[in-house]
Amino acid sequence: MDYSFFRENLKNLLSVRGYTIKGFAAEINASAATISRYLSGDRTPDLPYVVNIASFFNVSIDWLLGINGDQFDVMPKEVQEVASLYSLASPDDRRVIQAVLGKYRKGGDK
Repeated sequence: MDYSFFRENLKNLLSVRGYTIKGFAAEINASAATISRYLSGDRTPDLPYVVNIASFFNVSIDWLLGINGDQFDVMPKEVQEVASLYSLASPDDRRVIQAVLGKYRKGGDK
């Protein structure tokens, strides 16, 4: 299997979400060296790591591995669209979106 899609998709997820290799590795209980080897292609990921990474980023395993082109295939269609658009938002726009969503997290005014 060609893991180039996995490497590219993981690089993009780390970049878009603002994670360093070390910070991300700590989040998923992996070593930074392991993540670095995945990204360089020196090591192929074991299935538990693929599942853990897909779950962490809330993306489909198929997308992460490059089997299916839909990053958010694990979610309902309307949520996929919101997630897709959010992934394109600038950091400033994301802060605005988070502020609006915060109203609903706290039970907000009705």
